Amino acid sequence: MTEVEKKIKRRDRIVRILLILVIFMGVGFYVYARDYYRASMVAEEALVSGDGITFEEVKGDLIFTPSSPKGGVVIYPGGRVSERAYGHLARKIAALGFKTVIVKVPFKLSILENSAAESYVNEEMPWVLIGHSLGGVSASSFAQKNMETIDGLILLASYPAGNTDLSSAPFPVYSLVGDKDQVVDFESLQEAQDRLPKSFEGVVIRGGNHASFGNYGIQKGDSLPDISFDDQQQYVLDALLEILP
Repeated sequence: MTEVEKKIKRRDRIVRILLILVIFMGVGFYVYARDYYRASMVAEEALVSGDGITFEEVKGDLIFTPSSPKGGVVIYPGGRVSERAYGHLARKIAALGFKTVIVKVPFKLSILENSAAESYVNEEMPWVLIGHSLGGVSASSFAQKNMETIDGLILLASYPAGNTDLSSAPFPVYSLVGDKDQVVDFESLQEAQDRLPKSFEGVVIRGGNHASFGNYGIQKGDSLPDISFDDQQQYVLDALLEILP
């Protein structure tokens, strides 16, 4: 075998190994992406029209529209959580008079599409962003880049990433977290307060956990709540009404 043939054979072997690695990585990511938290029955049952609210699904986004919306809300789901899991919360928000959109993001990971709210937020009416867990990282990122069109931000067991600075944000920011949350990093949550406006409102929910901001059961590593999911989600509604009465 000539030296050239040896090089070709060695190159082909490397290519085959790389292809095998790519295939394994692709399969692994597919399995990872398919392993997410599904919506509970109470969330699924909320995904209907009725009681003055029109529900529709547009390109995967879940939209609740009251008859005469006085404002809008975009919800960024938590990481590896179905957008449908926030249907119960979204419907309650819509019942307050707000058009409410739960955005569907690639592979249930909002950081792959931080700008998911872009097609909804406009100047026709005030808009508030709500982000749960990883979704709060994305909502914060979008808010930083769109400070003039956002009217409020509510972070649920979440905080802005290190490269996101909202300290000069002209809109209200609320940070809600349950005292029984075993998923969020409380040290990072505390440190991130320097990247929020000095006027931000931090609320610790007694008896609340990580998962009960949505409806998808108990999240791995989280603790059981001492309050109902409706009681925990009421804090979200209260914060929203403080921003947009």
